[in-house]
Parts: sequence; C-alpha cells; structure tokens
Amino acid sequence: MSKSRITFLRLLLSVGVSVLVLAVAIVGVSAQDMTEHGADFAGELRVAVWGQIDQAVGRPDVAVVDELLKQWQAMYPNVDLQYDYIGGTSVAERFTWINTNLLAGTLPDVVMIYFPGPDVYNATDLLYNFQDDLGQPNPYSSNAAWLEDFPLDGLVLNQTISSDGGNRVIGFTLSGDSGVTTFAYNKTMFDEVGVEPPTTWGEFMEIQQKLKDAGYIPFQMPVAGPLGWVWNWAEWTIREQLMADVIQECDFEAPFNLLNDKEVVYCIVTGKFSLDDPRLQETWRLMKEWSQYWQPDFLAPPPDTDLFAQGDVAMINTMNLWLGQIASNPNINFEWGTFYQPPVTPADDEYGNDVTPRRVGNLGQAGSGSVYFFIPMTTVEASPERFAMARDLIQWVTAPDQLSLWCQNQPIPCFQPGTPIEEVYSDPTMVVRMRGFFEPGAFNNGAAALNWATFDRSLDAEWSRLFAEYMGGSMTLEETFDEFRPLVDDAVRRAIRAHPEWEADTWQ
Repeated sequence: MSKSRITFLRLLLSVGVSVLVLAVAIVGVSAQDMTEHGADFAGELRVAVWGQIDQAVGRPDVAVVDELLKQWQAMYPNVDLQYDYIGGTSVAERFTWINTNLLAGTLPDVVMIYFPGPDVYNATDLLYNFQDDLGQPNPYSSNAAWLEDFPLDGLVLNQTISSDGGNRVIGFTLSGDSGVTTFAYNKTMFDEVGVEPPTTWGEFMEIQQKLKDAGYIPFQMPVAGPLGWVWNWAEWTIREQLMADVIQECDFEAPFNLLNDKEVVYCIVTGKFSLDDPRLQETWRLMKEWSQYWQPDFLAPPPDTDLFAQGDVAMINTMNLWLGQIASNPNINFEWGTFYQPPVTPADDEYGNDVTPRRVGNLGQAGSGSVYFFIPMTTVEASPERFAMARDLIQWVTAPDQLSLWCQNQPIPCFQPGTPIEEVYSDPTMVVRMRGFFEPGAFNNGAAALNWATFDRSLDAEWSRLFAEYMGGSMTLEETFDEFRPLVDDAVRRAIRAHPEWEADTWQ
C-alpha cells in the first residue's frame, strides 16, 4: 500500500471508539451535578437512525454518531436506548418513510436525518421547536447558552429555520471552507492525454474530447438507478451561476444568501424565476451537449462494476462522505485528484458570466451540516419523561466535546474558514486529492436553493423524469417545459393556500 494511501486512510480512520470517562469527558457538568442531572432518566428511548450506523464498517463518519449515542446511554444505565432503522435504501425512499410516519404519528422518539428539507423543518405542528432551549444552557457545555455551542454563530441552524422562525432540526456543524460535492478524476489518465483540470466550461469540454479521442469514457453520469439523482448537482450549479441575478432579486428574508420556500414561490409568482427564462433552458441544453462524453446507455442504471476504479472512466461525481470508497479501493492503482465544476464563462456560452459557481451539496458552505436530529410532537405529547430524555440526548451529541469528536471523524476535518488547503494538508498528494473540495471557497458561497424542491419536493421527481425524456430524445426542450409548467402552477397554488401569512396577493 502506498504511503499516500496510508496517509489518507489514517485521516479517515484515525479516531476509533473512545473510552468514556464521565468525570473528564463532560464539560460543564461535574460528577456530582451528573448524579443529579438525569437521575430520573429511565425506560426505553427509541431513535430512528439513517441506516445501520452500528454496523458502518469503514465509515467512521457514520460510526461516530453511533458512538456518541451510546456514550449518552452509558451515562444513564436505566435508559434502554434502541434503534429503529429508517426504511428504504435510497435517499428518496428514506425521506418517504420519514414523512409518511411523521404524518401518521408513528415515528420513534427521536429521528436522525441527513439533509432535511423544508418539507420536514416546516412541519411546524408536527415537530418540537428547540428555539427556547437554544437560549438556555446546555448541561454538557460551559457556554452560557446552547446556541453558543454551534460554531460560526449558529450558521448551521440558520439554514434550517422553519417558516415560523423556529428551530425544528438540530445538527452537527461542519466548519471550514470546503464544499460537499466535487468531481474526482484519474490524474494518471489526464497526464497521459496531456491535460490539466479545467478552469472554464469550454476547457472542460475540450479535455473530454481529448479523453474520448484517446479511447476513454470521459465522464460517468448516472441518470437512473440508485444514484440517478446525482446529475442534478451539475444542473443546479449551472442554473444558479447563470441566474445569479434572480437569486439576488428574490433573497429578501434572513438568513440571506439562501432562499426559503416563501422566497422561491415569490420568485415564481412575480415571474423572476420562470420556465420562460432562456437561461433555464440553456442549462438543459448544456447538459445535453455534455452528455456526448458520458458513458454509453447513461439513461439505464449503471453497471455494478466500478468503471472509475477499473480505469475506464476519467471522471465521476463524488462527495466528502464517499471519499473513503475511493481511498480504500484496492483496485485503484492510479493517481487521482478532485476539481470542482468549472464556470460557464462569456467565452463559453452567450448566457455565461464571470460569477463563481456556488457549492452544491447540503448548501456546501462552512457552518453546514449533514446529520440532524428532531423530536416529533408525538414524543412530547406521549410522555414528559421520554421527551426530556430525547432533548437531553440531542444536547449531548451537539455539545462542544462531542462536536470535536464528530469533526475528527469526517473525511474532511473541521478547520477555520479561509485556511488554504496547503495548511490543512501538508502532503502534496492530499492537496491534489482534496483541492476540488476547497476551490472555489465555500464560505458564503453555498447553493442558494433556487430549486423546485425548496418549496415542493414532489416536483423534483417530475423534473427528473422530464430531464430523462429530453436527454433520451423523446421530447424537445419546449415540450418538457410545457408539461412541467402546470405542475409548478399547481404546486405554487398549494403553497400559497398553506401559507396565508405570506399575503401573496400583495406580491408585485
């Protein structure tokens, strides 16, 4: 095994299972205080967990959540902490399971969720609001208020504010200046063909043509199968770059630089975000032009074999949570690196501009998170004792010491925003491998949520279906947009009816 691979694996696996020493591990709570705090905690507490976190071999970023939950249980031996695995295997299936059980009132006491959307944190009548608790001390912290435990002035909480201004989901903070998604590339293949990572969309197309001429598949882009949603990252990036002025016009409520459901609906009603905007169609046209460099039969689920690991594909989509799958793959015997999707410049396209692409992937900015927790109101109403345990568990996992442990186990460790990648990683190989997560910087440059799912997640499924129809040639751009238009109109009407407090009749 090469030295660079060992270094990378040590980064991912360096923190093992910690031994909990109660008198030392808990900041702000003495042994005597702990005897009193939680003395009445007893009985069963059920947590819905995102996958088998207690069996996540080779995924320290996942296993650490299991570790933190079990640390809490160790402090309260009279509590029987049990896991309920969230149903389904795909992201969509798990969101469906959560939403179905939320509406039915059948969720466990606490729910762990990745990347919660507005359909979750805007369910104000169904989820407990932590807003008042955030102004009070966290028993596991020395800070004056729980809110102070969250780095960067609680930015992670700003990103999931409910429509009524409350805080229904609480999560870890991934501080730093790195994004979440990027492209991984075969550096050995690039060197062979004589190309470097591109800095513009035009260069991106040129190097893919050279790779194709050399007999390689330039890019693997899933449009179907378990990862059939990944194409949306690229489309989202292009859309928000080309329509940067639309984001600015519609961003009228705090937290700024991030659109909420009200702002996106306002944007549509006032015609600022419109299917008639040629830049929206241009986004799809650019994607189709790019598809000549994707794998054959890209509309079908990709093969089970890893074409990137085999050296057949030059580039793939990846994200921070998937890096271990590349670094630990024994079949990868070539050098590899990462770069972020390059901008569409004025030289590349009539609608191009000089705007730096925003980072897609859970907002892709410092202060973002990935794992969140919420408490259904059914827990609050069923048992004050069980609710107290549920809230205490969430306070434990988000306290500073626990956040530090979580950060150490992430593929990209936490660091101060603005720190150059060369200062985060001293190994030049690591700099090449991680550059795509660092450049462009992500702080205050996360995706702005100019997206249909921001106000109605169900629209995404139809958007994806129509995208596949267009990419396969069975529908024209005009036909797909005409079919999608009434769906948007219906969704907008539903959103306005559900939120009379928006006073949408006053929008101009």
